[in-house]
Amino acid sequence: MLLDYHMHTYLSDGRDTHEQMVASAAFKGISEIGFTDHISLKPVGWALPIERIDEMIARVKDVQTGDTQGVKVKFGVEMDYFFGMEKQIQEILSKLPIDYVIGSVHFIDEWNFDTDVKEYDTIDINRFYRQYFKAVQQSAKSKLFDIIGHCDLAKKFAYYPTFPLDDLYDEAAQTFKKADVVVEINTSGRIKPCEEFYPSAQFLERLAHYKVPITLGSDAHVEQNVGQFFADAIAEIKALGYKEIARFTNRKREMVRI
Repeated sequence: MLLDYHMHTYLSDGRDTHEQMVASAAFKGISEIGFTDHISLKPVGWALPIERIDEMIARVKDVQTGDTQGVKVKFGVEMDYFFGMEKQIQEILSKLPIDYVIGSVHFIDEWNFDTDVKEYDTIDINRFYRQYFKAVQQSAKSKLFDIIGHCDLAKKFAYYPTFPLDDLYDEAAQTFKKADVVVEINTSGRIKPCEEFYPSAQFLERLAHYKVPITLGSDAHVEQNVGQFFADAIAEIKALGYKEIARFTNRKREMVRI
């Protein structure tokens, strides 16, 4: 079974409509997709304003009840994790008729490191990596999320620490396993400055070692990128022994063969 559980529409920072994303998935032979527009408690331009959540719900329901061209459509969200704001995050999620939640870390304190590139030349990169991996592990421990999004996003702009990442990868993989969360193979990293999937091959090997469940997500922001590089991603995970990926319905996980 082929699925794409991470994509954005015009409601957050994507360009295209839900219908265009569905059509692209159908054309590429993807049998199930999930819409995951951004929600963030900290105001940021790439997230859906909180007051428009009802519009998001209505749009997904419209698509689900329309002509999906044989594609199963799930309702997901990509929710930003902020330490100390777990209660507020849970309050929002509890009101949504969601199939799954991707938890992502895009901020370190007030710095939106996902889009604010200029800060990288002024910070301690070693400290940044340690802060990022701590935050990602906290997001998993919070039990708020079904899927951990782009779990090594710190590398996006190809800034790397001076120390080997083995220990951080291993610790994070153990934390994900203990928290019983799914980790996405996010293929969008291939078209970013880091030029590799999230997680890296080395990190993915540690996830496989601890048998952390995984799923697939293109993180498409335009319809052309739905399912991008999935053949390569599937070959990589199969080589590590993965035979199944996770799918969700009403926040209940099911493993399906790939």
